[in-house]
Amino acid sequence: MEESNLTDNVTKTINDIFQNIFSSVDNKIYELLDKITFINTDIVEKPSFIKIFGKSPSEGILLICNALILGVIIFYSINYLISHLTYSKIQSPMQFIFKAILFIGIMNGSLWICSQIINIISLISSSICDLGKNLFNQDISFVNFISQINNKIYDADKALSIISFDGIIKSFTTMGFMNLIFSYALRYIMIQVFVLISPFAFLCLVNDRSEWIFKSWIKAFLSLLLEQVLIAIILLLAFSLDFSNVDEMSKVLFIGIIYALTKANTFMYMLFGGIVTNVGSGFGMLKSNGN
Repeated sequence: MEESNLTDNVTKTINDIFQNIFSSVDNKIYELLDKITFINTDIVEKPSFIKIFGKSPSEGILLICNALILGVIIFYSINYLISHLTYSKIQSPMQFIFKAILFIGIMNGSLWICSQIINIISLISSSICDLGKNLFNQDISFVNFISQINNKIYDADKALSIISFDGIIKSFTTMGFMNLIFSYALRYIMIQVFVLISPFAFLCLVNDRSEWIFKSWIKAFLSLLLEQVLIAIILLLAFSLDFSNVDEMSKVLFIGIIYALTKANTFMYMLFGGIVTNVGSGFGMLKSNGN
C-alpha cells in the first residue's frame, strides 16, 4: 500500500514538473518564435548594425572593403603579367576596369540591395500568411497555431500524464518547438552575418577567379531567406487541417507539421545548397563551390 502511494506521488510530482515546463514554454516561447522567423528589413536597420556595416565608404565594414580594392588591383596586375609568361587566359584590362567600376559601386550599395532582397522575401511570406487569414479567418502564426492545438487537442481541465500518449505527443511538440527556437535564432544571426559580408561578396565579382565566393554567398543568403516562405506554406497547410476531432490521426498529423517545420532548413539546403542551421546538425555546413 505504501509502495503504491509512493509510486503515485512520484508520478504526480513528475507530471507536475513537466506540466509547469509545458506551461512556461507555451506562455513565452511562441511569440518569440514568430519574431525571429518572419523577419523583415528591421533586421538590418538597427542603428548598431548600421554602425558596424558603415553609413559611408569611410566607415565600418565598407571601409575595410574599399581598402581591399588596392589589393584586388595588385592581384590582377600580377596575374596579368604572369599570364604573358604562362600564356594562360585572363580577362582583359578593359574588362577588369569595367567590372571594377560596376561592382565597386554595387559593393558600396550592398546594404540597400540586401535590404530590398529581404523585403521581397518578407512580402512573399506575408502574402502567404494573409492568404491563410482570408481563407481560415485566423492569423497564420506560431502563437495562434499552438493555441489552436492546445484548445482543440489537449483538454486543459484534465491532468496531463507524461507517460500517456497525449503526454508523449506534448513532450515531442514542446521539444520540437524548443529546437525551432534555437535553429531559427541561429538563422536570424546568420542572415545578419551574411549581410555584413555582402560587400566582400560583391567585391569578389571584380575578378573571374573569385566569382565562386559570390555564388556561394548568394546561394546561402537566399536559402536562409527563402526558408521563411517554406515555413509560411507549412503553417498555411497546418491551419487547413481539421484538428477539431480529438483523435490519434489529428495528433499524428500535428507531429508531422512540427517535424516538417524542424526540417524546413534541411529541405532548403537540399534544394538550393547554402548553410544548415539545424541545431542537431552542428553549427552548419557551407558549400564552398558554385555547383
